[in-house]
Amino acid sequence: MADTQVQRLQQIASALDSFSKQPLLLAAIGLLKALGYRSDKTVDLGNRPADFVVKLRQFSQTTSAFDDTRAEVARWRSAHFLFQLTNDEIPSLMLGQRSFSTAASVLTQQLESFVFLAIGLDSEDWSRSALARITRELNRAFPMPAIVVFHHGSRISIAVIDRRAHKRDAARDVMTDRISIIKDIRLGQPHAAHLRILAALAADALGESAKRPSNFRELYDAWLNALSVQELNKKFYTELAHWYFWARTQVQFPPAAPKDDEGFQSIAVIRLLTRLIFVWFIKEKGLVPERLFDARALSCFLKESPLERDGFGYYQAVLQNLFFATLNVELGDDEQGHARRRWADTKAVSEHYLVPNIYRFAEQFNNPDRALDELFGAVPFLNGGLFECLDRELTESDLKRDPTLRRLATEEKTRSKTYLVLRADGFSRRAESQARVPNRVFFGSTQADLSGALGNTKRSRDVEVKGLLDIFATYKFTVDENTPVEEEVALDPELLGKVFENLLASYNKDTKTTARKQSGSFYTPRVVVDYMVDEALVVAFSNAMVSTAPSSAPGRRVPALNAVLDLGPGSGDLAFDFPDALAGAEEEASPAMARTDSTAARLRHLLGYREEAHRFSTPEVETLIGAIERLKVLDPACGSGAYPMGVLAKL
Repeated sequence: MADTQVQRLQQIASALDSFSKQPLLLAAIGLLKALGYRSDKTVDLGNRPADFVVKLRQFSQTTSAFDDTRAEVARWRSAHFLFQLTNDEIPSLMLGQRSFSTAASVLTQQLESFVFLAIGLDSEDWSRSALARITRELNRAFPMPAIVVFHHGSRISIAVIDRRAHKRDAARDVMTDRISIIKDIRLGQPHAAHLRILAALAADALGESAKRPSNFRELYDAWLNALSVQELNKKFYTELAHWYFWARTQVQFPPAAPKDDEGFQSIAVIRLLTRLIFVWFIKEKGLVPERLFDARALSCFLKESPLERDGFGYYQAVLQNLFFATLNVELGDDEQGHARRRWADTKAVSEHYLVPNIYRFAEQFNNPDRALDELFGAVPFLNGGLFECLDRELTESDLKRDPTLRRLATEEKTRSKTYLVLRADGFSRRAESQARVPNRVFFGSTQADLSGALGNTKRSRDVEVKGLLDIFATYKFTVDENTPVEEEVALDPELLGKVFENLLASYNKDTKTTARKQSGSFYTPRVVVDYMVDEALVVAFSNAMVSTAPSSAPGRRVPALNAVLDLGPGSGDLAFDFPDALAGAEEEASPAMARTDSTAARLRHLLGYREEAHRFSTPEVETLIGAIERLKVLDPACGSGAYPMGVLAKL
């Protein structure tokens, strides 16, 4: 089985490489063939974009179903109809056989079929929304779902739209507008996560041979499931949870890192995990060098290889210096002309004692100055509390406020003074004050008995646990948050909330039993958040329009925008003096803007993801803007902030 998987991945990688060597038509057909999909049913719609669009309209027998501008046809380099895969061909393909049908003509009215298209685009970088928009336009021109392969520069992207049968009319289907995109697949050296996602779409990977899809709907559902970000998140979280329960038993933080009721320093492990996931996301933006997480690349910088499983150097020398002395420190020089990012002076230990923004552990590097320049030098300063070192001196006022801190503190002596110190992170050159986090927590794999954490079952007694960075490396991360209608098949920043809330739930003694058995049970899915946001805003804006909206009756004089708002500068805002002529301006409300549909229906249309004009008159628009300015949102059960962030995105 393992050999078959390796062979499939090699075939997919080879097919991807052919895009840089062969015409798009042949390369795209070759990739689909490597995944087990082929058909003789095709039609010549031309290769030039202009010809393709003309014949596409003839094919769809309508002139209004395809919008050249929205599809950005002017930026296409080429367009190809690859083939149609019909319902009767699917059972044979699932068994790895050619279809008995040899018909080469496309069945234009075969709704239960797929058409595969390939579009060559004019530049390297395309946004997810732009690719989704083109996919929607192409799907409006076809009566059946269109799967699109985009070739742009040195990458390809694959878009699959979710189209469902009409509940009352079997001869129609409904586009839900939800599009899943495998985005920016590198043609040379593709990301391991992209190879794995493509392999999951292969015909012979969709279930066991006896349970593989046997018809159009089953195949479609299997694809959508394989591309599901929710399923991807669940799989990632499961691996992460296994790592977390194992890592708690491997690490030792200083005494101030609290212990849970099982005796583990779980909060410190969750904090480490949250910091590292955040860094991984900004690495996707190119703000942090890849080599910081590459054990082999680091071997030329560190005296101890990160692959030395029982060593502690990677966390100390690389991650702690990254967290506290890099991401938490501004670039440039300080007021005295010294570089803010610099190594601690080993000759003046007391000068830098308990100063967390100075690089430590220089002795672990072959060339400390080179490491500072090449590993940390260009990493930006992040002005946030996540990377603030929690080690600090206790004062008398601290102890008066909370006497229990004394038992967590340690006494540390310098040449001139004895300090009472609260060590939680352990960013110290004193061996007795350091955090002990072994390299094996980040790299490699091990077999672990997790029955105590997950429940005493056979499956939890012999679990393979991969190092944290090895887990990260097998997934694709994106910094663009998905929406209910556009999803890149990758882990997006919303994942931070999912991990944080679920691990805290597994730490809390009131919820840990449920949390450990049900991955994701404490996290509100995006589609639910979106629904909650819409319902709240519809009510808020409806009330605002009823109470303050000017009438849109013909001839009614309504005040201009600033007269409606009359807000004045808020706290932290700049005050602007508008000219008197503007302040007193009035405009006529157009009777053509009056609508017969309800206010709530128009608000739902406004809050939806349709790229259509709103349905409000100018006076109503002014009222809505005023309502947005006055809106206050309270989320008393705020966890990771999904709801207020959802409101912000909609506003």
